[in-house]
Amino acid sequence: MADNGEVRTIKVAVIDDDREMIKLVEMILKPQGVDILAAYGGLTGYALVKREKPDVVLLDIMMPDIDGYEVCRKIKLDPVTSDIPVIFISARSGQQHIQQGLSLGAQGYLTKPFNPVALRRKVLELAG
Repeated sequence: MADNGEVRTIKVAVIDDDREMIKLVEMILKPQGVDILAAYGGLTGYALVKREKPDVVLLDIMMPDIDGYEVCRKIKLDPVTSDIPVIFISARSGQQHIQQGLSLGAQGYLTKPFNPVALRRKVLELAG
Protein backbone atom coordinates (compact mmCIF):
# COMPACT_ATOMS: atom_id res chain seq x y z
CA MET A 1 0.00 0.00 0.00
CA ALA A 2 1.09 3.54 -0.68
CA ASP A 3 1.31 6.01 2.22
CA ASN A 4 -2.06 7.54 1.31
CA GLY A 5 -3.87 4.22 1.81
CA GLU A 6 -4.23 3.41 -1.89
CA VAL A 7 -2.94 0.19 -3.36
CA ARG A 8 0.17 0.89 -5.41
CA THR A 9 0.20 -0.39 -8.97
CA ILE A 10 3.31 -2.35 -9.89
CA LYS A 11 4.74 -1.50 -13.31
CA VAL A 12 6.71 -4.22 -15.08
CA ALA A 13 8.53 -3.62 -18.37
CA VAL A 14 8.71 -6.74 -20.54
CA ILE A 15 11.36 -6.50 -23.26
CA ASP A 16 11.07 -9.42 -25.68
CA ASP A 17 10.76 -9.65 -29.46
CA ASP A 18 8.27 -12.52 -29.05
CA ARG A 19 4.80 -10.95 -28.77
CA GLU A 20 3.30 -14.25 -27.56
CA MET A 21 5.76 -14.31 -24.65
CA ILE A 22 4.71 -10.80 -23.65
CA LYS A 23 1.03 -11.85 -23.78
CA LEU A 24 1.82 -14.88 -21.61
CA VAL A 25 3.63 -12.76 -19.01
CA GLU A 26 0.70 -10.33 -19.00
CA MET A 27 -1.78 -13.20 -18.41
CA ILE A 28 0.33 -14.37 -15.45
CA LEU A 29 0.95 -10.99 -13.82
CA LYS A 30 -2.15 -8.90 -14.60
CA PRO A 31 -4.35 -10.76 -12.05
CA GLN A 32 -1.81 -9.66 -9.43
CA GLY A 33 -2.55 -6.00 -10.25
CA VAL A 34 0.57 -5.58 -12.36
CA ASP A 35 0.64 -3.14 -15.30
CA ILE A 36 2.67 -4.48 -18.22
CA LEU A 37 4.73 -2.11 -20.35
CA ALA A 38 5.81 -3.91 -23.53
CA ALA A 39 8.77 -3.34 -25.82
CA TYR A 40 9.63 -5.61 -28.75
CA GLY A 41 13.33 -4.82 -29.06
CA GLY A 42 16.33 -3.90 -26.97
CA LEU A 43 16.66 -0.26 -28.01
CA THR A 44 12.97 0.54 -27.60
CA GLY A 45 13.01 -1.41 -24.34
CA TYR A 46 15.85 0.62 -22.89
CA ALA A 47 14.08 3.85 -23.94
CA LEU A 48 10.89 2.57 -22.26
CA VAL A 49 12.75 1.82 -19.01
CA LYS A 50 14.34 5.31 -18.98
CA ARG A 51 10.99 7.00 -19.66
CA GLU A 52 8.66 4.95 -17.42
CA LYS A 53 11.02 3.81 -14.62
CA PRO A 54 9.19 0.51 -14.00
CA ASP A 55 9.40 -1.40 -10.73
CA VAL A 56 10.89 -4.48 -12.45
CA VAL A 57 12.26 -5.29 -15.92
CA LEU A 58 11.75 -8.72 -17.52
CA LEU A 59 14.32 -9.09 -20.25
CA ASP A 60 14.91 -11.58 -23.06
CA ILE A 61 18.50 -12.09 -24.25
CA MET A 62 18.14 -12.85 -27.96
CA MET A 63 16.66 -9.86 -29.81
CA PRO A 64 17.25 -8.48 -33.30
CA ASP A 65 18.74 -5.05 -32.51
CA ILE A 66 20.78 -5.23 -29.30
CA ASP A 67 20.76 -8.23 -27.01
CA GLY A 68 19.42 -8.34 -23.48
CA TYR A 69 22.90 -8.36 -21.98
CA GLU A 70 23.56 -4.95 -23.56
CA VAL A 71 20.17 -3.63 -22.40
CA CYS A 72 20.92 -4.78 -18.84
CA ARG A 73 24.38 -3.19 -19.01
CA LYS A 74 22.84 0.14 -20.10
CA ILE A 75 20.16 0.00 -17.37
CA LYS A 76 22.71 -0.76 -14.63
CA LEU A 77 25.21 1.90 -15.80
CA ASP A 78 22.62 4.70 -15.94
CA PRO A 79 22.17 6.39 -12.52
CA VAL A 80 18.49 7.05 -13.36
CA THR A 81 17.72 3.34 -13.87
CA SER A 82 20.49 1.47 -12.05
CA ASP A 83 18.29 0.56 -9.05
CA ILE A 84 15.55 -1.06 -11.17
CA PRO A 85 15.62 -4.86 -10.70
CA VAL A 86 16.18 -6.90 -13.87
CA ILE A 87 15.11 -10.51 -14.37
CA PHE A 88 16.29 -12.30 -17.48
CA ILE A 89 13.79 -14.68 -19.12
CA SER A 90 15.60 -16.62 -21.81
CA ALA A 91 15.70 -19.88 -23.71
CA ARG A 92 19.45 -19.85 -23.06
CA SER A 93 19.74 -22.21 -20.13
CA GLY A 94 23.49 -22.82 -19.98
CA GLN A 95 25.30 -21.95 -16.77
CA GLN A 96 27.57 -19.50 -18.64
CA HIS A 97 24.52 -17.50 -19.84
CA ILE A 98 23.01 -17.43 -16.35
CA GLN A 99 26.33 -16.32 -14.83
CA GLN A 100 26.78 -13.62 -17.48
CA GLY A 101 23.29 -12.25 -16.80
CA LEU A 102 23.77 -12.21 -13.04
CA SER A 103 27.25 -10.71 -13.35
CA LEU A 104 25.72 -7.72 -15.17
CA GLY A 105 23.63 -6.96 -12.09
CA ALA A 106 20.41 -8.87 -12.84
CA GLN A 107 18.49 -10.00 -9.77
CA GLY A 108 17.16 -13.16 -11.38
CA TYR A 109 17.30 -15.49 -14.37
CA LEU A 110 14.43 -17.73 -15.47
CA THR A 111 14.75 -20.15 -18.35
CA LYS A 112 11.99 -20.67 -20.93
CA PRO A 113 9.68 -22.40 -20.45
CA PHE A 114 9.43 -20.90 -16.98
CA ASN A 115 7.27 -21.70 -13.99
CA PRO A 116 4.47 -19.07 -13.75
CA VAL A 117 4.44 -19.26 -9.93
CA ALA A 118 8.21 -18.63 -9.80
CA LEU A 119 7.81 -15.63 -12.12
CA ARG A 120 4.99 -14.14 -10.03
CA ARG A 121 6.87 -14.70 -6.78
CA LYS A 122 10.12 -13.16 -8.07
CA VAL A 123 8.42 -10.11 -9.60
CA LEU A 124 6.34 -9.38 -6.50
CA GLU A 125 9.37 -9.89 -4.24
CA LEU A 126 11.52 -7.47 -6.24
CA ALA A 127 8.77 -4.89 -6.75
CA GLY A 128 8.04 -4.86 -3.01
